[in-house]
Amino acid sequence: MQAYGGVSVVNAVGSWFGSSMAVDLKVEVTVREGRPNIEDPLIKEILEFFHRRYGVPDLEVEVRSEIPSGSGLKSSSAVSTALIGEISRTYGVQVDVPKLSAILSLKAGVSYTGALDDAVAAYFGGISFTHNKEFKVIRRDRAPEDVKVILLARGGRGGVDPNRLRGFPLLFRSIFELAIQGRLWEAMRLNGIAVAEILGYSKEPVDDALRRGALASGISGNGPSYFAVVKCGEEGPILDSWTKFGKITVVRPINLEG
Repeated sequence: MQAYGGVSVVNAVGSWFGSSMAVDLKVEVTVREGRPNIEDPLIKEILEFFHRRYGVPDLEVEVRSEIPSGSGLKSSSAVSTALIGEISRTYGVQVDVPKLSAILSLKAGVSYTGALDDAVAAYFGGISFTHNKEFKVIRRDRAPEDVKVILLARGGRGGVDPNRLRGFPLLFRSIFELAIQGRLWEAMRLNGIAVAEILGYSKEPVDDALRRGALASGISGNGPSYFAVVKCGEEGPILDSWTKFGKITVVRPINLEG
């Protein structure tokens, strides 16, 4: 089964209210019966859950991912929803895939909030709006199709402490309200800048992108990847400028049917 990475609209660590937008960075997961072959704590938690609850046999897992691990581009949620969806489909088990992903992410200790917003976007595409503390999906919207997302995709966030975001609940709740009211790019821009500032990332790429016409730019997730959203056809100046910061990837928002 396939799922997709994404970029943050609103980081959920700050207030438990989160929003993510899926982009066409693909993760594909397949399973076959055999000795479990991956030591990732979330994958182990998922396999053990299905074995205990539904009697699913031991499984080997193959993951093919276009998303750097630990990048802030929703790789864990993409892998977990794809794996849960694949097991559910293969063994005829009916589960709420994004909600189960969030619950098991918390149990495995790989997420600060369960990342329900990331899981919903990874599995369904489009834009998610969630209250992660209550495992509640508030709304799902289609993502705009007239934009591109430029990424400085980087893995491994090092010594950054995302818990620092919890000191600003009113700020992030206010940003969430902007997003759910339809002021998407404003919310995305404020969130991306706030996360960079609070967690101590350089804002040079963000300032550079905004000066060159980006609709929004900032840190995705808890970092360290940067993003810039631009109207289709207007990405040239940012592409030219961002080469000085590292390798660039250009993706589009993705909407999945069904």
